[in-house]
Amino acid sequence: MTGPQDAWDGALAALRDNVENLGVWIAIWEARSEPDAHARRCANDAVDAIDTMLLDLYTVRARLITETRAGDDATAIRADKLLAERARRDPDDFPGPAGPEETEAGR
Repeated sequence: MTGPQDAWDGALAALRDNVENLGVWIAIWEARSEPDAHARRCANDAVDAIDTMLLDLYTVRARLITETRAGDDATAIRADKLLAERARRDPDDFPGPAGPEETEAGR
């Protein structure tokens, strides 16, 4: 896949790799027999991977929120332009929202 999705690939690949490694490290930790320096290193690696994944997740989350808000803003601008053009062409076709006097009179 090319284009905008490529910008997400690095963060998502890093998350997938960390999840796969995390499973291995936790399995080694679970199968340990004390004292086990290798298992202890795996536990440290698991904690580091979790910290990295949390940072990556917050980074992806922040980017996604920023992009969706920008998309929402662009959609609102397009909708406002379309409504303004429609109102300009035929003011009677789309009088706009009812004001307080219209809602009171309609009761």
